[in-house]
Amino acid sequence: MPLPAPLTPLLGRALELEETTRLLDSARLLTITGAGGSGKTRLALELAHRAASRFDDAVWVDLAPLTDPELIAQQVLSSMGVRDLPAIDVPQVVVDTIRDRAVLLVFDNCEHLVHGAAEVADVILRGCPAAVIIATSRETLGIIGEQMWLVPPLSDDDAVLLFDARARAALASFQGERSEVAAICRRLDGIPLAIELAAARVKSLSLAQIAERLDDAFRLLAAGSRTIARHRTIRETIDWSYRLLSDDEQILFRRLGAFGGSFTLEAAEAICSDQHVDVLELLPSLVGKSLVIFETPRYRLLDTVRQFAVEKLEQSGERDLLRERHARYFFELVARAEPKLFAGAVDPPTMALLDEEIGNIRASLEWAEQEPDLELRFVTALHWYWFARGQFHEAHRRTTAALKRGHAADPAIRAHAIVAAGDIAAWRGDWSELRPMIEEAIAEFRRTQNHAALAMPLSLLGAAHAFAEGDHAAARVAFDEAQAIARVEAPLALAISLYWSGLAAQLRGDLAGARAAFVEALSIGERTASQPAIAHPLTVLGHLALHERKRDEALRAFRRALDLHRDADDRWGLTQTVEGIGLALLETGDAETGTRLLAAASAAWMHLGARAARPSAFENEKDDRIREALDDQHLRIALASGAAMAYDQMVALAEMAVDRASGAPPMLVRALGTLEVERDGKPVDIGSPRDLLLFLLLHPNGATKEQIGVALWPDADPAKLRNNFHVTVHRLRKALGDADWVVARGESYVLKPGIDFDAVTFEREAKAAIRARDAARLSRAVELYRGDFFQNASGGEWHDEVRDRLRDLYANALTTLGRLTGSVDTWQRLVALDPLDEEAARNLMTALAKDGDPAAASRVYRRLTDALKRELDAEPEPETRAVFKRLSQ
Repeated sequence: MPLPAPLTPLLGRALELEETTRLLDSARLLTITGAGGSGKTRLALELAHRAASRFDDAVWVDLAPLTDPELIAQQVLSSMGVRDLPAIDVPQVVVDTIRDRAVLLVFDNCEHLVHGAAEVADVILRGCPAAVIIATSRETLGIIGEQMWLVPPLSDDDAVLLFDARARAALASFQGERSEVAAICRRLDGIPLAIELAAARVKSLSLAQIAERLDDAFRLLAAGSRTIARHRTIRETIDWSYRLLSDDEQILFRRLGAFGGSFTLEAAEAICSDQHVDVLELLPSLVGKSLVIFETPRYRLLDTVRQFAVEKLEQSGERDLLRERHARYFFELVARAEPKLFAGAVDPPTMALLDEEIGNIRASLEWAEQEPDLELRFVTALHWYWFARGQFHEAHRRTTAALKRGHAADPAIRAHAIVAAGDIAAWRGDWSELRPMIEEAIAEFRRTQNHAALAMPLSLLGAAHAFAEGDHAAARVAFDEAQAIARVEAPLALAISLYWSGLAAQLRGDLAGARAAFVEALSIGERTASQPAIAHPLTVLGHLALHERKRDEALRAFRRALDLHRDADDRWGLTQTVEGIGLALLETGDAETGTRLLAAASAAWMHLGARAARPSAFENEKDDRIREALDDQHLRIALASGAAMAYDQMVALAEMAVDRASGAPPMLVRALGTLEVERDGKPVDIGSPRDLLLFLLLHPNGATKEQIGVALWPDADPAKLRNNFHVTVHRLRKALGDADWVVARGESYVLKPGIDFDAVTFEREAKAAIRARDAARLSRAVELYRGDFFQNASGGEWHDEVRDRLRDLYANALTTLGRLTGSVDTWQRLVALDPLDEEAARNLMTALAKDGDPAAASRVYRRLTDALKRELDAEPEPETRAVFKRLSQ
């Protein structure tokens, strides 16, 4: 993730920042150490922000939610925006991703995983000569080249400044004698967290009362080293704050230690409430006493505070009860999510929810290991999430271990978990592992006459027969039974079965049967508006078309599949599609790009710990076609370049290459700025149906007559709406020159694929480029923005939300691009977009001055001053005036 924005200014620490900045000039690993609560994280964050301009990228890697050292390198990849979860040598994947780029990594909270963090840091530093790491830990990592820096206590002046600021935040009228405050801060040994906790008590205690209670709390500080004393200080301070709580507040506080990450109010109520604890009443009290942090809409405990809460929970004897409640709560959350994720990332809000709770989910899984039935139900419910996020290694590891532990579990629960493991084995291409497991599940479902559950394992059995054994007769029997069951009431299960049976048909040479299966699966996806069920059949249809030498058909299928897979971030589907595009390019004359994509896809499969279902001869055929297209020298260069390519680079290259190979789209719509429509390279006058055209383009899965009517004719009665709708559809079809451009699909109307629409392309590219902090891709994205969406609209309000959303995204893209490049042109665009944007104006002034044009910088300041006075009757902010003064001097 990018560096978090500090919620409060760093008070004091000027000398500490100067010293650590100097150390960072020469050290490639700077470990900031100190006791809990000494301010390691806050100092590292400020240091990273100050140093970020020296690097291509600065990445914050929070290790606090992790308990498994094997996940550290994956956490680094995830923090960098890379969702690959490799099966082997994950640290090396991090090295390949960074390579020679100047990247600053901040490893925060290493102490509980110090050995694992040291190993990953060592691999990165050895393999990435331009990478630099800042680590925060209570102990050093202990590797060669490490520079350790111990956080000192706050100076008296800085400590008083911090106490005053936090006390006034708790009690606006606070006025304390400096001598009393300084005495308290010295007794707290200048530790920031201890000072903040003490300052929060001014709402209920006088300074004298706070000092009096500290006397009892720190009896243990009479002897020992300063480091140990500071550790005792912070623990005793938390303990002192804990003892000042009411009995009910203490119960809630220690129960919150059950959470493995941040949490919602609803989760806290479900897990921590009983007749003594009213979470809704008590949680705000804990926030007010600085023991719980509220970050809308979630809560969390500082790591030091959470560890203390865990200790108290264990001492209370409630640990097992609370861990069980926690595990069952998050199992129910995952179980509710499972139907919405069947077949992949079909529900973005549900995916986002699981992403946010993944720390708690992993903690719950660890507790569930002692209850085999619950653990098996957990991995069953999670396995489609793992597929959607490309987490095949974790999926295989956890599911395999759960089945080993659950050999004596309830047979029905175990059978469902076996089907999940079978899915995972199929995604990984582990055909030899698949059949013995899946037959156990089928036997159980037959014994209990659970016919509805049979469709999926029978489809997997068919795939195992086809791909592991080449027994096509047995495969057809299994597929036929699976599809007969699924046709009754499980359309997505039918689509999955058709997918696998189509691949099996292709394997045995029945290309007509394969096409029929894929086309039916695609029709199910379009009918159910399931993005994965559309994208995956399109991908295999593209591969089939390539096999049949129908290159243009293959490219069209791959182009649409690429968009769908990318929108869902489906790495399995994306990699398979990129592989198809690479093969297609070998026949278009662009063999070098095709080879790079094929090498990148091969590396991606290895990183994912998965592979697509392919005939055994596929790899040999692919290699032969590459060697036919390139000589040895160009082949080596293309293979090396492709294998080293980052995932986002691979996808971007595939997109550009497939667009280039496909030629101009049959229909082009430009709606950013003045609306322009072209068909086959010639302008088209759409006329009055243009609102309907744009509305349907913004709803690629279709919209009903009623949805369209509410947007376009909100005041029309039902009869008028029907008339308006049919007349407008007729006119749109006539304007586009072909009735097939607007298709009725059930109750919905949808545009035929093949329209290049700049608004959708801009939104997709800008969001991806912002996430990746890719300046080149951002530059291309902002060039698409010729003006506000549907600038020449004659009326109506349906497009206002779209216009505002895209305008905000454009501003965000420009801001990100400006911060990455410092470009005068970028900041000028942003100031033109919003003349009152002071941050943009300051950056433009600075950029102009750097370019040697201080007069232009002064003009920017004067125009800003005039605009603020005219529009808001306000003056520029002090920071803006300071920038102008500095530039003037």
